[in-house]
Amino acid sequence: MSDWSNAWSTLVSFFPPDLSLTYLWALRGPVLESLGMTVGAMVLAYVLSLPIGLYLGMRGPGSRPILWLLTSLRAIPDLTLAIFCVIAFGIGPGAGLLALAIFYAAALGKVLADLFQTAARGPMAALRATGASRAQVALYGLLPLKLSDVITYGSYEFECAVRSSVIVGAVGGGGLGAELVGSLNAFDFQRSATIVLILVLMVALIDFAAFHFRRRPRWVAILIPFGAYALYALWPHNITLVHAAHTIAGMFPPTLPAKAWATLPTLLLETVEMAVFGTLLAVALAIPLGMLAARNLTPFWLAIPVRRALEVLRAIPEVVWGLILVAIAGIGPVAGIWALGLHSAGCLGRLFAESFENVPVAPVNAIASTGASRLSIATYATFPLAIGPLAIHGLFRLEWNMRQATVVGMIGAGGIGQALYEAQQLFFYPRMMAYLIITWLVVLLVDALSQHTRRRLDGAHLAIEERVH
Repeated sequence: MSDWSNAWSTLVSFFPPDLSLTYLWALRGPVLESLGMTVGAMVLAYVLSLPIGLYLGMRGPGSRPILWLLTSLRAIPDLTLAIFCVIAFGIGPGAGLLALAIFYAAALGKVLADLFQTAARGPMAALRATGASRAQVALYGLLPLKLSDVITYGSYEFECAVRSSVIVGAVGGGGLGAELVGSLNAFDFQRSATIVLILVLMVALIDFAAFHFRRRPRWVAILIPFGAYALYALWPHNITLVHAAHTIAGMFPPTLPAKAWATLPTLLLETVEMAVFGTLLAVALAIPLGMLAARNLTPFWLAIPVRRALEVLRAIPEVVWGLILVAIAGIGPVAGIWALGLHSAGCLGRLFAESFENVPVAPVNAIASTGASRLSIATYATFPLAIGPLAIHGLFRLEWNMRQATVVGMIGAGGIGQALYEAQQLFFYPRMMAYLIITWLVVLLVDALSQHTRRRLDGAHLAIEERVH
């Protein structure tokens, strides 16, 4: 009973949030830093990833090495990239901006490549038959066919970057992350709750903007001048490459003592358990919530509150969920599973909803004209047409959760993340690098398995789409 009493006492201490004007005004600097990091990093990531995604979507020469590089970069947790960038470029938002830009350029490039590869073959073949070049087929065939999915996932990644700015800020990147860590370390939970509410508000505003960007894609250009200014204002000025090279050199050769090797299987099992069961929990929650949030399936009065609930789930980073749930469930992978599951349910619910909204209208109208109910339309038209994007989003979330299971492990959820964090705190850099490489290899393995699964699902999805048409 005492454990539950302590957990309840911790939860209650978050309320009411500190909404005093003095504190809200003091947060304007961290909020602007986090937004600046996000906008600058994502504009740079979009500029790099879109041509890469189109090239890979066309299966151009040398696609395999490029995919391998993107996969390798994505396999490194954003928190780890931030640590390396802080070492190289010093403490401040510039290091956070570069960490986010590297991570999301790789993530977007790979996801866009997979989305482009699911495009219908017919229109592409028709363009090629006219003698169009590879670039013309990509720009006038491939991009228009998948533009709604590109904007959907691009806005989703922008939203993810807002939360990641909190994570990278926690290790020296500044912004809301530094403010949140400071309030948690000071046990000032009411101010921590205020920062979480601000994150929820930011995510809601991004969701609102994304809805209008999907309807009017040209409006995306509005972000370019803001991103350019953020890159100019936040670009790192203190580049300490000599110190960075010396520190990184001290991480090699990666080594683990005999005792660490003996505990490694258990650590890996806990990490994989958190990722897999957290993702399954998220999918189980996201499918019904995504249908309820889809504006073409659900009345407006129900879709909007469900979307707001999804925003709350995903606005709170996995690490923050983990801190709260460790207090409730105690140290161990159970807290990690729920932290990943709740956050991922919010992310997948939003993506699933927009995948349902992006399905072709004609087959849906054809079934609706027969007098079918909303449930029948969703079951026999909307869901089959959306199965490809749903599978891609779910599998990519599993890969994401493999990385985030490491990050969540650092705050007490166990697994290899906790061992990595302890090695870092004790300056056992060769041991830390060994754990990083092992994590990287596990994520690469999961990515290879999911790629194989996506290819099979892609073929099945195209067959279903042709039958429905």
